[in-house]
Amino acid sequence: MRHEKLLGTNRIEIYVEETVPRYSDPLFRAHFRMTRASFQDLLELIGPHTEVKNISLERRTLACLWYVSNQETFRNVVDRFGMSKGSLRYYLMNFCRTMTSEDILPRQITWPRKEEYRAIAEQNAVKYGFPGAIGCLDGTYIPIPGPRDFRDSYICRKGFPAFHLQGVCDNKLKFLDVFAAYPGSVHDSRVFKNSPIANLLANEPLPEEYHLLGDSAYALLTYLLVPYRDNGHLTADEKRYNSVHSSTRVDIERCFGLLKGRFRKLKYLDMRNVREIPLVIVTCCVLHNFVINRESFVDEDIDVDGTDTEGTTGTSPSEHQSGVNKRQ
Repeated sequence: MRHEKLLGTNRIEIYVEETVPRYSDPLFRAHFRMTRASFQDLLELIGPHTEVKNISLERRTLACLWYVSNQETFRNVVDRFGMSKGSLRYYLMNFCRTMTSEDILPRQITWPRKEEYRAIAEQNAVKYGFPGAIGCLDGTYIPIPGPRDFRDSYICRKGFPAFHLQGVCDNKLKFLDVFAAYPGSVHDSRVFKNSPIANLLANEPLPEEYHLLGDSAYALLTYLLVPYRDNGHLTADEKRYNSVHSSTRVDIERCFGLLKGRFRKLKYLDMRNVREIPLVIVTCCVLHNFVINRESFVDEDIDVDGTDTEGTTGTSPSEHQSGVNKRQ
């Protein structure tokens, strides 16, 4: 049996047997954000952790990928893949729980081992000129309709309801850590303070010569270096520090832009169940790393409008003296 849809000027065919849809490779990647070979690898990854159902694993997975990769409504995705709304929601949540399970997530989003710090820092130093950086930290907003209860707490500084996604990435735009647990009204610095990665770095500090880079929304720490505040009296060295810091830290903005360029549902995640929203967000981050490990990307894949990092507002975070000494 074959299900056909018209998509602009392109006729595409969705086979509902056990076979993968027979798109041309460029069209397959355009709609599902990965090549056919990567899709086969994804099926092999999730297959052992997925229960058998009447609808094939391929079709279920393609429906989930289509949902997170495009901005179509839930109803349109249901019609496209010939299943009920209840079925799609069930398969989507199962897919997200599988991708964020302890069997898969820790293998796709991994914090570097101590013996890897030096190589990462040297790559950043050669590429940008900033020594000792092993990752870049920032937060971004994922727009949502907003829940019916406590909706005001989800209104971000830009005036719309959103969920907060915190990420740490390397110079290959791979996530080293992600954290999605707070509504959009919560400031970056508070999200970081209460995140697992902050707890990890507090209990297992980075060697003194290594650090993360963050913008001035964060407190200055020995393991998190931020720019000098521009009070109009910065020295030439401080201005150069800020310039190189900024050119290095832009990787996290490009990482978020690539994430939202690939998984466009994150431009507006039309879900109201706040318990399920983090599952979908983190699933997209896992898929982001999964694809980067197998495929290259070009700058055109990066959504420049998706780099809506929070920036600095409100009271400036504190500067710990140990961080001040290290930065100096």
